[in-house]
Amino acid sequence: MSKTKLIRTIYIYLFSLVGLVLVIIAGVRFIDMGLKAWVFTEADSYIEYEYARPAGIDKEGLEVEAEELTDEEKKANNDKRVSQQRQRDAASALAQLIIGLPLYLYHWRMALRRKEDE
Repeated sequence: MSKTKLIRTIYIYLFSLVGLVLVIIAGVRFIDMGLKAWVFTEADSYIEYEYARPAGIDKEGLEVEAEELTDEEKKANNDKRVSQQRQRDAASALAQLIIGLPLYLYHWRMALRRKEDE
C-alpha cells in the first residue's frame, strides 16, 4: 500500500470516527434531556439557600426595602431557568447531530466504496 493510500485511508476512518462520536454524544444528550424531563423530574431542581437580600438604592440614593419573592414567583423563576437550560442543551445536541451525522455518513460511505474497489 502506497503512502498516499495509507494517509487517505487513515483520514477517511478518522473522520468517520469523529462523526460517529459526535452522533453518539448528541444522542446521549437528547436521551439525558428526555429522562430529566419525564422520568427524573427532580434532577433539574437546585437547592436554594435562604439569605438576606441586600437593600436596594433608588435614584435619589436612598435605601429601599428589598421585596421578598413569593413562592409562586420563585417557582416561576425556577421553571423559566430550567426551560432555558433545556433549550440550550437541545440546541447544542442538535448542532452536534447536524454536524456529526453527515460527517460520519459521508466518510463511512467513502470507506465502504474504497473497500469495494480493492
